[in-house]
Amino acid sequence: MNTKSVFNILKKIFVHAFCLGCVLAAVFGALFFIQYKFVQPATAKSQKYYINDIYDQPITQLEDGVTFEQQFEAHGDIYGVQIRWHNLAQVQDGTALIEVADGETGEIVAGTTYDLHRIVNDVYNEIAFDAPYLNSEEGYQPYVLRITPAFDNPEESYLKIWGDYSTGTIAFGVLKYIVNTESLYGWFGMLRTVSLVAAAAVYAVCFIFKFKKEAVFAVTLLAVSCLFTMVLPPYSSPDEEGHFNSAYRLTNRWEGLIDDESSGGTIYKREGDSNKIVEEKYTSPLTYEYIYQHFGDKAETDQLEVFEGMWLVNDFNGVYFMGAVGIKLARMLGLGYLQMLYLGRLMNLLFFAVCLYFSIKITPLGKEVFMALGMLPITLHIANSFSRDVFVISLGFLFTAYLLYLLKQEQTYRWWQLLIMAVICALLAPSKFIYAVMCIGVLLLDTRKVPLLNRIKWRIHPLVICALAAVVICPLMLKYLLDANPEFRWKIFAAAPLKNLLNPATADFEWSLQLIVQNPVYFMKMLMNTVYTNGAYYISSLFGGVLSYNSIFTSNAFVIITIVCVAVSVFGGKDDTLQLAAAHRITFGGIFLLVFAELMLMCIFWTFVRMDTLYGFQGKYLLPVLPMLFIALKGKAITVNRDLFRPLCFIMAFTDIFVALNACTVILQR
Repeated sequence: MNTKSVFNILKKIFVHAFCLGCVLAAVFGALFFIQYKFVQPATAKSQKYYINDIYDQPITQLEDGVTFEQQFEAHGDIYGVQIRWHNLAQVQDGTALIEVADGETGEIVAGTTYDLHRIVNDVYNEIAFDAPYLNSEEGYQPYVLRITPAFDNPEESYLKIWGDYSTGTIAFGVLKYIVNTESLYGWFGMLRTVSLVAAAAVYAVCFIFKFKKEAVFAVTLLAVSCLFTMVLPPYSSPDEEGHFNSAYRLTNRWEGLIDDESSGGTIYKREGDSNKIVEEKYTSPLTYEYIYQHFGDKAETDQLEVFEGMWLVNDFNGVYFMGAVGIKLARMLGLGYLQMLYLGRLMNLLFFAVCLYFSIKITPLGKEVFMALGMLPITLHIANSFSRDVFVISLGFLFTAYLLYLLKQEQTYRWWQLLIMAVICALLAPSKFIYAVMCIGVLLLDTRKVPLLNRIKWRIHPLVICALAAVVICPLMLKYLLDANPEFRWKIFAAAPLKNLLNPATADFEWSLQLIVQNPVYFMKMLMNTVYTNGAYYISSLFGGVLSYNSIFTSNAFVIITIVCVAVSVFGGKDDTLQLAAAHRITFGGIFLLVFAELMLMCIFWTFVRMDTLYGFQGKYLLPVLPMLFIALKGKAITVNRDLFRPLCFIMAFTDIFVALNACTVILQR
C-alpha cells in the first residue's frame, strides 16, 4: 500500500468522523434543549382546573381529628388536589388525611396522608393521591373532599385554608395528572440513547457501508421507527383503539370464539389487556411515565373474559393479520398488555419494511420515489401502529413496484409471476374499496407475454381499458353500497329543499347525489371554501406536519424539507432501467385521479349540508397510490445523472428524527 492510498484512507476516516460528529452534535444539541426547555418543566407539571379560585379570607380553623367536608363536581380522572393553605407562615407539626369520596355512595375513591411540614404558605399546594381515581363515567360527577388534620401537638397547632367568604367554600382545585420526575427522566434517557444510535446508524448505512439501496432503506426505516414508536406510543395513531380491538377479535376467531357481529362490540380479552392511561389517545407525559414504569409487567393470567361495548372495525380481516399474529405471540409467551401492544405494532412494521424492501429491490424505475414516500413522517407513524392502513399502504407500494417489474420484463411471464400479482390484487382490493381501481393497472401488461393469451394479435389502448374498467367497476361498487348499507341508499335518493336542510332546528342531513345536482352552486362554494380553509392542512398532514389524532402539529420547516425531497426524488434516475411509455404514464395518472375521485365522493357523503367544509378528508388516504402519481411524472426532460438515493434517504431520515423530537416537545407541554 503506497503513501497516496494511506492518505486517502485517512482522509475518508477524518471526513466521516467529522460529519458523523456534526450529526450527533446536532441531535445531542436538540436533546439538550428539549430537556432544558420541556422535560424539566414537565416533571412538575399538572393539568388542573379550579373548583373554587376565590380567597377572600381564611375559613374557620380546622380542628384536630375533626373532618372538614366540601362538596364539588369534577369530570375525568382525579390524580390529586391542590389546596391553598393559610398557616401564617408557621410550620405545623402533624399530618392531614385528604380523601375524595363519591358524592352519591360516600365510598372513598382516592386519598393520601399529607405531611403538614410541606405546606407552602398562601399558594396552591399540589397533593398527589396514592393511587389516581380513573373515572369511567361521562360528564361531571358529584364528589366530596374530606380533610382530617392530626396534629402532633394540638394545643399549639392550627390549620386554615383560604376560601370564599360569602359561601364558606375553600379555594382548591383538581389535578388531572401529576408526573413522576424519576420516571420521566428515565424515559427521556432512553429516548436520548435511541436518538443518538439512530442518527449514527442512519449516517453509517447511507455513507460508510456499501449496502444495496433496499438494505439502506430497511436499516434506516427500522432505526428511525424505534424513535417514532417511543415518542408516539400505542393508541396515538388515528383509530388505533378500534384497530387493536379488531386484531384481537381476529385471534378470538382463530381460537373458535365466534363473536356476534350484530352486537358490534363484544370480544374476548385477558383481564389485564385494558388500561385507561395507555388507551388515552392524546398522549401526555403521564403516558411516558406509565410505560416506563410498567413495560416489564407480565400477564397474570391467560384466561379470557368478555369485554362489551368495544370499538371494533368490521372490515376485511386480512388487514389485521400481522397485528393479530403479534397479539397471539404475546399471549403464548405470557407477555403483559404493554408488551403485547408493542409486539403487535412491531409485526406491522416488519410487514411494511419487507414490502418496501422488495418494492425498492424489484422496481426498475423510481427507487428514490418509493424510498422518499416510505420515509415520510406520516408513513412512519402509521407503519408503527395497529392501523389497517399499514397493510393497505404496503400492498399499494408493492403492487406498483411489481407492475413496473413486469412491464420491463421482455420474456413471457411465468405462471407464478402472474399468481403473485393475482394474490396482491386479491388482498389489496378488499382492504379498502377505494383502492380496488388500482388493480386496473394489470391490464397494462402485454397480452403477448401472457401464456394462452399471447396468440391474440390485437391490442387495446390503455385509456380505453381504463374507461371500460371504470364503467364496469363504478356501478358494481355503487350496487354493493346500496345493497350492503340501506342508509347509503337513503343518502343517494332522499332530498329536501336546501333551506330546510340548513335550518339548525332540523336533523343533520348529509350530501347526496340528488342534492348536488339540485344545488351545484352551493356545493361548489363548499368545495372552494374547503380548499381555501384546509388546503394547507391537507398538504401538511400528508408530509408530516400533523401526527397523532391530528393533535400534534410539527414545524412547517420539516414539511418543506420533505416536500423538496419528494420532488427531487422524481428527478433521480441514474439506475432506472425502464422508460414508461406516454400511454402508461397517462394511465398511472388516471388511476390516481380515480382513487382521488372515489375518496372525494366518500367524504362528500360523510359531510352534513350545514358544514362549511368537506368532512373526513385526510392526506394519508392518498399514500397507497402516490407512487403511481410520481412515477407518472417522471420523464426524460429533467433527470439528475447522479445517485440521489443515499443522500435523499439520509436527509429524510435525519428530518424524521427531528420531527419525532418536535412531536415529543408538543406532548411534554400538555
